[in-house]
Amino acid sequence: MKIISSKLFAPALFCCLLFLPFISFAQSETETFGFRDDLTEVKESTSTATSTIIEEGTASATAANIIGQQAISSKGNDLTRPEELPEKVAIITLFEDRPVNELSFINAMAFWVQESVRDGIPANTIFLILLTPFLALFVSFVRVVVGLPTLDMLVPIALSFALVAVGVTVGLLVLGAILVASYISKKILSHLRIMFYPKRSLSIVLLAISVFAALSIGVAFEFEKILSVSIFPILVLLLLGDMIVSVQLHKSPTETLMITGTTIFIGLIGYMVATSDAIQNTIILYPELVLLVIPANLLIGRYFGLRVFEVFRFSKVSKG
Repeated sequence: MKIISSKLFAPALFCCLLFLPFISFAQSETETFGFRDDLTEVKESTSTATSTIIEEGTASATAANIIGQQAISSKGNDLTRPEELPEKVAIITLFEDRPVNELSFINAMAFWVQESVRDGIPANTIFLILLTPFLALFVSFVRVVVGLPTLDMLVPIALSFALVAVGVTVGLLVLGAILVASYISKKILSHLRIMFYPKRSLSIVLLAISVFAALSIGVAFEFEKILSVSIFPILVLLLLGDMIVSVQLHKSPTETLMITGTTIFIGLIGYMVATSDAIQNTIILYPELVLLVIPANLLIGRYFGLRVFEVFRFSKVSKG
C-alpha cells in the first residue's frame, strides 16, 4: 500500500471534519423524529427524571423545571417539522374529501400529492413547498404593482417560514432585537474605515449577541416556544439582520425603513397564510392551484402602469 502524501493529508482531514457534523446530525435526527407512544408517558417519565435530578442534587430545581417543560413542548404545532402519527392519519383521512385512486391528466397533481403522503413524505413539507410560489407571487405583486421594495425575493418567504417555526411572539421579539442591533451596527460601522465584508462580519457579532439576549429575555418571560427553537430559523432571522445592515450602509434611513418594513409585512402575511387551516387543506386537496401562479405572474410581468405607491406619492403634484 502506498503511503498517503503529506499534501493530501490536510484536505482529507478537512473533509472529515466538514462531514462529521452532518453525520452526527443525521444520527440525532433519526433519534429525535421517532414517533412517541403517548404524551402522558412522556410527561410521567419527565416528572420522574426531574424528581430524580432534584433528589440527587445534580441540577438545580430551575434547571429540572426547564428540562421538563422542554420535553413536553418540544414538538408543538410546527409546520416546518414532519407531522406526528395522529396528524398523518388525520391528513390521510382528509383525502377522503377528494379521493384520487387513478391517475389522469386532470388529477395528476392531486394523485402525486396523495401518493407521496402515503409513501411517507411529510404533508407539512409538501404544503410549504407548494405555498412558496404563492408567496413569491405576492412579493412580485407588492414590488411591481404596489411599488414597495423588499429585501430580495426569498428573504420575505424565508422570514414567513421562520416565524412559523419559532412562533410569531418569539419571532417578533428576535426581530425587534435585530432591528435595534442593526441600527447600532450601522452607526458604529459607518465611521469605520475598513472593507465592506469585514464590516458585515463585525455586524454579525452584535446581531448574534442581541439575538442571544432576546432569547434570554423570552425565557425570563416564560415563552415556552423558545425551549424548542432550533438554530435554522434563528439563522434566517440573522440573515435578515445582516441584509438590513448591508442596506443601511448603502441606502438612506427612509429607504432602509421602507425596505425593512415591507419585508417584515410580507413575512407576517406569509405567516398568517401558512398557519391557516383552510389554506392548508385547500392546497393539500387541490395542489393544481399552484399552476394558476404561472398566468398570474405573466399578467404582473406585463403591467407597465403607475404603481399604487406612486399614485399616492404624486397625488399632491397632480392636484397642484
